[in-house]
Amino acid sequence: MRKIIFGAGLYGTEDAREGVGLARVAEELGYRRFWIGDSHMIWRELYVLAGAIGVVTKRIEIGPGVTHPAVRHLTVTASAVATLNELTDGRAFLGFGVGATGPGNIGMKPVALPELEESIIQLRKLLAGETLTIGGREARCLFPAPHVPLYIGTRAPQAMKITCRLTDGFIYTGEITTLKPLIENIRAFTAQANRPPTAVQFIYRMPCAISADGERARESVKGSVARAAFTHLGRLYNRGELDDEADRRAVERLCQHYDTYHHMGPEHDYLGRQEWVDRFALAGTPDEVREKVKQYIGGGIDELTIVPCGVSKQATLESFAREVMEKI
Repeated sequence: MRKIIFGAGLYGTEDAREGVGLARVAEELGYRRFWIGDSHMIWRELYVLAGAIGVVTKRIEIGPGVTHPAVRHLTVTASAVATLNELTDGRAFLGFGVGATGPGNIGMKPVALPELEESIIQLRKLLAGETLTIGGREARCLFPAPHVPLYIGTRAPQAMKITCRLTDGFIYTGEITTLKPLIENIRAFTAQANRPPTAVQFIYRMPCAISADGERARESVKGSVARAAFTHLGRLYNRGELDDEADRRAVERLCQHYDTYHHMGPEHDYLGRQEWVDRFALAGTPDEVREKVKQYIGGGIDELTIVPCGVSKQATLESFAREVMEKI
């Protein structure tokens, strides 16, 4: 079986010190990357956590999962990531996207695709230490970090093409059944960009829970699943392409009741269909989870990042490392 990278993700819903502790545990268990979500005010502050994690770890790679240009000016992002890279001796990466609850919670809209593309180009230049004209003035980062990897979180086909032309990888959180054809598309877009097949990594990120009681594990991911399904199926709903009547009704309920100030929280458990859990999450008994991961690897992913759920996130990180990472 081909080897992949395993990562862990954090949304900053827990006490900041607990979040730093989870990153230390992830490093000790052998996770390669640690992704930190960015939705200011509802989650603990991204770069404060990243810096603290950088100081107490030695090997694990650290970065936003994902930040955006709507709230944080590009120069702030470039400066922050370059500082993180310096602090960690080259362990920083940058996850980037159009923005969701971060801008949404303060009445701002996600950026459009042309702006996303321009932001990627400008970030590359800023991180390389190049001078840009911004607001009529020349600006550049005096402590550049030109080799920081850049990954894009998106579901939009045109944004995927931009990703394959300009960046190091693609972050996906969608339905399991779409995984294989999507990976094939990413490889095709990469070839169209005249880049080697391995130039663009496919990173699959999922909420995860493991328990001897598989149903208990599935229940603990439902809040995160509700959001993943809302985003993924909502696109189909808006285009009139969501054929399943139960899915349509559930998406309509989410539109009415989803509270972005409790983004991906357990407050939304009641809004998710039970059938969605196995479509949008990695949850169940150790054997069930291990078999699913084997399927993902067979589909061609390059990294699997889990967002630990359940009563104890540390226990989930430990169980996944012991029951999956060590046995595959």
